[in-house]
Amino acid sequence: MDFNTLLSLIIPISISGLFSGIIAGLFGVGGGIILVPAIVFTLDFLGFNPSITMHIAVATSLALIVPTAVSSTWGHHKKGVVDYYIIKNLFIAIIIGSFLGAIFAQKISGDGLRLIFGIMAAFASFNMMRKVQFIVGEAMPTNISVNTLMGLIIGSISAMVGIGGGALTIPLMNAFSVAQHRATGTASAIGLVIAIPSTIIYLMAKTSHLSFPEWSIGMIYLPVFLVFLPLTIFGAQIGVNIAHKLDGLFLRRIFSVFLLIMAIRMIYLALA
Repeated sequence: MDFNTLLSLIIPISISGLFSGIIAGLFGVGGGIILVPAIVFTLDFLGFNPSITMHIAVATSLALIVPTAVSSTWGHHKKGVVDYYIIKNLFIAIIIGSFLGAIFAQKISGDGLRLIFGIMAAFASFNMMRKVQFIVGEAMPTNISVNTLMGLIIGSISAMVGIGGGALTIPLMNAFSVAQHRATGTASAIGLVIAIPSTIIYLMAKTSHLSFPEWSIGMIYLPVFLVFLPLTIFGAQIGVNIAHKLDGLFLRRIFSVFLLIMAIRMIYLALA
């Protein structure tokens, strides 16, 4: 990579990295909901092969979610809103699902991943617009089979599209009457459970037949990772502090509109 190309990456990636960290800490939806489209659109603009930009974005996003989730989880833990009992019940199934999702993602085309991501982002957007969440129970399920199924779904889909899992886990916890701040803090910790195993799989991915760019380890692109890293960690702490000072409904709805626009663009690119 020449200097001019690297320089052209730094500014848009830096802005996106800080914003994604804030979103991760603020909403618990996982910075990947911002990271993935930001990386895709930047690499597409710079002329990278569109058949691999989505794979780079998903893998690099999950690698970045590891430090971001550590940062945001620690912030929420200090405020006492991480429910470790919920995590314990979902832990093993989420890890298995994350491994499976990361393996399966390597076999899907770039457009296929764009379509799956677009659908997930649209779901997250519509859910964030709602003032009152749909309630199905007064507490999270304790049945092993139910928790296994939920964990596998959360882990596999999140690993496939490069998100921390909050887009699935927060509405799930809200549906079982978990308070919003507790759901946000717990979702941040679940993001870490998802990101570690899936990142390992993406680091080990065989890419010799896909002509990945220089400075890639497996499917993870180091220039993007290194620029994002400090910004997402810093942004996550900002987001955590904001989350505990605001009601957040108005801010959540503004973000949901932005998210819906990105989802529509991803779906359009996948189907065009």
